[in-house]
Amino acid sequence: MTPIFMAFLTSAVLLACFCRWAPRLGLVDSPDARRTHVAPTPVGGGICFALATVTALLWIEGGDSIYSGDFAVLQLGGLLLAVMGLLDDRFGLGTHLRLLVYLVVSWALVYQTLDDIHWLYLALLVLSVTWVINLINFMDGIDGFVVTHALCVCVGMVCIANFFSGTAALVSANLVLAAALLPFLWLNWPPAKLFMGDSGSVFLGFYLAGIGLLAYRVESGLAIVWIILMMPFLIDATVTLAFRLVRGISPFKAHTEHAYQRFTRNIGSALPVNLGLLAIHGIWQLPCALWSISGFYSPLFPVIFSAIPSLLLVAYCRRYS
Repeated sequence: MTPIFMAFLTSAVLLACFCRWAPRLGLVDSPDARRTHVAPTPVGGGICFALATVTALLWIEGGDSIYSGDFAVLQLGGLLLAVMGLLDDRFGLGTHLRLLVYLVVSWALVYQTLDDIHWLYLALLVLSVTWVINLINFMDGIDGFVVTHALCVCVGMVCIANFFSGTAALVSANLVLAAALLPFLWLNWPPAKLFMGDSGSVFLGFYLAGIGLLAYRVESGLAIVWIILMMPFLIDATVTLAFRLVRGISPFKAHTEHAYQRFTRNIGSALPVNLGLLAIHGIWQLPCALWSISGFYSPLFPVIFSAIPSLLLVAYCRRYS
């Protein structure tokens, strides 16, 4: 059994069990003013694809063994965050406690993945990984949105990694995650029958950040590819947070001001927003990522161009919705 098939099968089995037991465990998200769903829905399903990913990675053998270093931290840190997220989904945990754990696991990931790094760059990267963990959590507000984005990033990284040598471990990390996400997508696609909750969003944020660090260690050009593929979420979350900070609003206060949330309210459905995200990735982000490794002009140009659709959409939403 290959790790990829194992990730898919384990995720599917765990999700089937979770859907049955979640209501009995009190893992149900009820509608309120911030939610887009209209009926109580099981939450915390992200623990299933997190466990499936971590388990499947154990099966990778040889030179790309998960215990060669970086992947061990990716596994253990991701598992810790998933479990903590599940506890938060059920009982609610303090913001400062969660932030402290995010910082600790981010430091472990950066320190293990990148050797002999200057303390200043270490600090900046730790903050960056922590921000990615949080922004994925912030962007998990409508059915299927985060999992669609994560799959697009994984597929894009796998496609472009083939242009570089020494990327077997990076490809495996992306494929295993994608395989574990597919069964969840079936349940989370609009209208969702299951939500990932913090157990899934913080795990995904940490894992995707880990993929970015691994990509950088293989080849700096792959790190640029990762940035371009992540751009729709980076722009929406960062710009929205910046506007709120300028207005003196706490970054920890819940809200519905992200562009994707505004679009969903205007349209009345999450489905067109998800399809639009797929279109942006296929028509714009992936071509820009390919451009960044083509050698034509500086990689800075495709990075700038990759941000244009997201910036325009955020500006439009803030102006007209």
